[in-house]
Amino acid sequence: MSNPADPDLVKVTEVFLIPSSFIVAALGTADTNPHRACVSLVGLVISVLWWACSREALAERGPPAAGSPLSRRVRVMSWLPVFFSAVWVVSLAVHVALWDRPLGH
Repeated sequence: MSNPADPDLVKVTEVFLIPSSFIVAALGTADTNPHRACVSLVGLVISVLWWACSREALAERGPPAAGSPLSRRVRVMSWLPVFFSAVWVVSLAVHVALWDRPLGH
């Protein structure tokens, strides 16, 4: 039985998914590549924090019962921050590479 003060994977996902969604929207409205690179860096930092908190919540959840793997929902929630981190790394690299170019060229 877990302590009510322990972080729950669902709660951790909710806490980080909402700001991550806003940052994706901010990336779409950024008007220069340096601005997009900065937004991508913020997104990467938040995703790495999300990843660390998710790992902690998953570890505090305890091992699954013998013979019963983690549910699909838990697996998806535990891999979301990894996916977001990878995408933010790509976005950051692309916008740093295009730093001096105007958008649309």
